[in-house]
Amino acid sequence: MAKTQIAFGYVLNNQSATSAPAMLKTPVNCQDITPSATSTATTKTADGTQFNANHQPCCRVATDTQIYVSFGSAPNASTDTERFLIPAGAVEYFYVKDGDKAAVVTA
Repeated sequence: MAKTQIAFGYVLNNQSATSAPAMLKTPVNCQDITPSATSTATTKTADGTQFNANHQPCCRVATDTQIYVSFGSAPNASTDTERFLIPAGAVEYFYVKDGDKAAVVTA
């Protein structure tokens, strides 16, 4: 069965980084989603309570199935103009805002 894991946590806010940032703190919120042809949003959200000049909320997306992902207060990975294609077997990191959710749909 296909699975995508969404993990909201924090990364070092380093604009000159040349590689994917590492999670600096144990993810605050994790959720597994079974992607389908219908956009599914997380019930978990990014928690910006520890945001400061050195740490930025982020979302780690790991998937074994090709998906689109989008972020926002009410994301829809099927219809949002800003959505990202993530190939099967990939792990991607995205900067997010406090309170953001993620939504996934199969590509």
